[in-house]
Amino acid sequence: MDLFLPVRKQMELIKAHGFPATWLLQFDAVVEGPFLAYLQQEIPASHEIGLWLENNRKLCDAAGIAWRGKPDWEWDYHVPVAYSIGYQPDDRKRLADAAMGGFRKAVGYYPKAVASWNLDAVTVAHLAEHYAVEALGNCRDQLATDGFTIWGSPITAYYPSRINAWSCALRAENQIPVQIFRLLGQDPVYYYDKVFAYPDTMEPVWPSGRSAAFVDSFYEMMAHAPAGRLAYAQLGQENSFGWPEMQEAYGMQLDKLAETVRTSSVVVEPMSATGRHFRRQFAQTPVQMQIMLADPYGKKELPERTIWYQSRFYRANLHFRGDDVYLRDLFVYSDRFPQIYLHDTATQHGIDQIGLAVLDGYHWSRKPGDVDKRDGAAQGVFTLSDGAGRALVLRFAGEPSAHEAEDTLHVQVPLEHGVMATFTFSEQRLVMLFSGVQENQVAGMRLCWEQARSSFVGVEGTSLRYRYRDFHYAVEVERGTARPTDDGVLLAAGDGVLQLRLAQPE
Repeated sequence: MDLFLPVRKQMELIKAHGFPATWLLQFDAVVEGPFLAYLQQEIPASHEIGLWLENNRKLCDAAGIAWRGKPDWEWDYHVPVAYSIGYQPDDRKRLADAAMGGFRKAVGYYPKAVASWNLDAVTVAHLAEHYAVEALGNCRDQLATDGFTIWGSPITAYYPSRINAWSCALRAENQIPVQIFRLLGQDPVYYYDKVFAYPDTMEPVWPSGRSAAFVDSFYEMMAHAPAGRLAYAQLGQENSFGWPEMQEAYGMQLDKLAETVRTSSVVVEPMSATGRHFRRQFAQTPVQMQIMLADPYGKKELPERTIWYQSRFYRANLHFRGDDVYLRDLFVYSDRFPQIYLHDTATQHGIDQIGLAVLDGYHWSRKPGDVDKRDGAAQGVFTLSDGAGRALVLRFAGEPSAHEAEDTLHVQVPLEHGVMATFTFSEQRLVMLFSGVQENQVAGMRLCWEQARSSFVGVEGTSLRYRYRDFHYAVEVERGTARPTDDGVLLAAGDGVLQLRLAQPE
């Protein structure tokens, strides 16, 4: 494969549009080959060269660490070889030092932007504190892609915890002082249930990134939907896919991006510039949202749409499929929860890196990935109970709406039987207000899952108790009641209000 051609062709298109850009080079491409010399000659002042931190034989040799990949390979994609979590913490720092030192020797300065598919807290803190890195990039949530799963992490940008690169820090003193940006431009609607056999991102080699309808929907979300304090996405494509696979969609995406920039407040800038802006504006992780209230592919049969809310305390996803509406995802963050492989090393390919779930709509379902949410699926459905204790699951009966007010997101969803549900997502709480409920009826939410797959322990007083990897956490029901069921828990609104405190003790 010609690895140089995509770099030249991408450069031509980016320069034709006058866009800034960040070019991330792996260590072997820094120290040999045509890439660095070409970039140094061709990039405008608005571009930058950064580091792609993935281990290979040349980097291991430079760090004085024995190559553990296949003997006849220069680069080995397996998790224990390619990523820092496969090495002891001291060796992670040696690898980072060798990469940064080699970059400085070749380029003349340390890179301001560093990214990888699998950074850990030890490496992130070392880069931030010893090299003044201004922006870091880590992989999006994914399911078993490239030999590893990431699930439950913040959706776009955040200050990571000192003990968990996949988690927001709650307190400022517990955060690493440089933000992590999630890579790839994730499809917020369909990726979660792994509906497609391919990664559904903005990458122009995949059908999603080649879909003009999806690209239009993504840019519309970025430019005009409620976004909280920051709407962020990374665009681009690795050269290793080859130019023939990306050429048509790459140009299409840049053309549409140019029109979006012309007609909105969207800004295109290098990664380190976004990092500087982030730190000037936010002392802690800001509230962010991703909202698509129309199917991104224009589907007419069982269309799907979605609402994501993110604070430093939790993330939540309210999803719509056909006439079904349900809570699909709810994860919380804690300064006390260490990432897996913080000190231990990954010794095998095919690993899970999962956060603290209150509801994991994918992994806790009887058949993970089954998009038919009516048979053994993990979800939070909205219910109406009568005086005899019979509970009816409510479908939605009108168009949902969403509007933001500072760090709060208000969502209104008309439900069956004249019930209106108003969801208020704020930094530490989720509040559900049900109006139009008759005197002998009680509205609420039923959280259900396959018990053996879940982390749910039980109900204790007003607390929903969970345990994952021997770590205990809880959700407080501040208004309403909770009782366990055979497949989860039933939450009943008190005086029409159900209020959950999701923030974990700091």
